[in-house]
Amino acid sequence: MLFKPIIFMKNFYIFLLLICTIQLLPAQSVQEKIKNAGTQSDFPNDNVLIIFDSTRVDVQQTGLSFYTMHRLYKVLTPHGALDLNVVKIDYDPLSAFVAIKKVVIFRKNGSVENLNVTKTQDYPAPARAIYWGAREKMLGVGRLEPGDALEVSLFRKGFTYALLQTDDDDKYIPPMRGHFYDIVEFWNTNPVLTKTYQVTVPKNKPLQYEFYNGECIPKLNFKGEMMTYTFTLNNISPITPEPRQVALSDIAPKLLMSTSPDWKAK
Repeated sequence: MLFKPIIFMKNFYIFLLLICTIQLLPAQSVQEKIKNAGTQSDFPNDNVLIIFDSTRVDVQQTGLSFYTMHRLYKVLTPHGALDLNVVKIDYDPLSAFVAIKKVVIFRKNGSVENLNVTKTQDYPAPARAIYWGAREKMLGVGRLEPGDALEVSLFRKGFTYALLQTDDDDKYIPPMRGHFYDIVEFWNTNPVLTKTYQVTVPKNKPLQYEFYNGECIPKLNFKGEMMTYTFTLNNISPITPEPRQVALSDIAPKLLMSTSPDWKAK
């Protein structure tokens, strides 16, 4: 269970051990990552390859959280080029602020194009159900070709569902003020070479977590009055659907985390 103290202490000691044993891989430039990621022959059943998908979360004492999302995609097929011709991020303006910070195209011929993110458009979400004012920020990418790559940086402030409207940043603080919680999906419909989720919290808000349906590489670092938890999973393959299968969230890898002391408090 997520909030058992025994499991938390066990994970905590595993964190300390991993600090001493895990070494960081040598840094590569984006162009090197794209070149070494593979081609359609390496992923014959896929249209897009996600070279990396990283999220960094900075949690304040109030529970207000700042998310920085950084992703690098490689186009494998013409169909994949269509999938990536628009950068989109969903949000609810009552509980979150989002922005597209950077979009760069790396052409297979070696040229690099930085898109103008000030041309981002803000639209209501498609009305297929009750969305309670949900919106989408979108930026057109234009024509891509197999072998091209797309680097995207996104920013989010707040959480994922809405309550009452308040003033300034207060509306972005979660309803359990002073605490942080999240559910992170470690699966995708496209292959992912590396997915990393990193969250920094104050030392007085230790994070309890549980990773389901698989194993990830955890790491814990201390700096001043903050603790940084990092979770990494490599070589994530799409899950082949089966007739009458249960929801992917019940069988695919996912990370649950919270600074709440127990379920009763939450």
